[in-house]
Amino acid sequence: MKKKRSFRIIRLVAALLFLIVFGFAFSGIAPWAAEFMHCQFGPAAASLIGGFSFGAAAVVISISLLTLIFGRFYCAVFCPLGIFQDVIINIFARKKRHIPNPVILRYTFGAVVYGMLFAGWNVGFWLLEPYTLSGRFIMMSSAAWLIAFLILFMSAWKKRLFCISLCPVGTLLGLIAKVGICRLRLTGKCVKCSRCADLCPAGCIDVQKGIIDNERCVRCMDCIAACPVDAITFDKKRAEIEFTLERRKFLKKSAVLFAGGIAGGIIAGKTVAALGRFCERKKILPPGAGNFFRFSRKCTACQLCTANCPSRIIVPDGVTGKVALDLDKGFCRSDCTLCSDLCPAGALEKLSPEQKKRTKISSALFSADKCIVFQTGENCGRCSAVCPAGAITLRRSGAPKLNDELCIGCGACMNICPGYSGKAFRMEGVEEQTEIKSIKTTK
Repeated sequence: MKKKRSFRIIRLVAALLFLIVFGFAFSGIAPWAAEFMHCQFGPAAASLIGGFSFGAAAVVISISLLTLIFGRFYCAVFCPLGIFQDVIINIFARKKRHIPNPVILRYTFGAVVYGMLFAGWNVGFWLLEPYTLSGRFIMMSSAAWLIAFLILFMSAWKKRLFCISLCPVGTLLGLIAKVGICRLRLTGKCVKCSRCADLCPAGCIDVQKGIIDNERCVRCMDCIAACPVDAITFDKKRAEIEFTLERRKFLKKSAVLFAGGIAGGIIAGKTVAALGRFCERKKILPPGAGNFFRFSRKCTACQLCTANCPSRIIVPDGVTGKVALDLDKGFCRSDCTLCSDLCPAGALEKLSPEQKKRTKISSALFSADKCIVFQTGENCGRCSAVCPAGAITLRRSGAPKLNDELCIGCGACMNICPGYSGKAFRMEGVEEQTEIKSIKTTK
């Protein structure tokens, strides 16, 4: 009995350690912790569907295989929103509470979200993916606060109802766990005291029928720790038999998944074109984004880049949480690749230091009437001195001369300009980020 209780203790310690790492990752002071966020299943799946990546494939395959063997342990240990829900459940939720099993709702939402993702639109992940929601919640995004509040309210009301009805990650991992190898089951020792069912946050235990639904089970281990007669155990033998007996239900659920996927694809197909036209406004995107259309499709708005940008110039939109560069706050350092290194969804392609120094993220526009050389005749030259691409040279008069073909749009010139009546330089977004081959980086 003590051994089985230790399962729950190990799970709680592991969840606490992950929550600490998650907090460090979004603190902005520990980029090493942010690297661990690449283990998140949702962003990795979105990245893999949007474009093949060996790193994303490794994460998806590894978690899928471990789920096939051990069940939905990810939901109890590595999902920050799941851990937050467990805290709320332990504080507010009553033990005895009926939790429904909304099968059709779960599969419909899951199929629509993944159908949209395959069709090139990740709005479902933006709304419902648990890691992304947790990141925006930590970063004080207003829309995420509203959604997170509703989810936490659901936790106090019906425990992990979100995880078994709306969460796209939970739905996919649940399908894998349903046919898994090591499954929890009730043995003949069960005296039907219902302690396990009262504690279960997913409502997956039916004591009267002697069934544990491993598709919904999040492997919290509360039931094993609470059982007074040691009647809950892992079983490796019955998965194939039970799956075969439920063939009719399986076909019905498959039809729902197929129909939902088609619906999601149609919705995305009708919307993506309009979204692309809407996104043609020239925002300045983080390096590696490519263009706004690609970035808006792949970015889940987790805001990990916002938290870790050393210049604090990556800022989120107040409603959607999607990010852009605010070069009024500072300039994009040519030697920094942190945002593209950390992005867990592949929305920012990884850039080497040399590629970063050559990547054009915006264009500088020069206004002579605001330059102090033209206003007062004072020698300045600060913009030329800080330009890392050599795009600004000085004329004999000391006035700056801008070569747009060399400019990478980092904003250093605008940041240092001491213009008395406003900055002599301003930055404008480009339609497509490109690598400038002719630059000889010396700074």
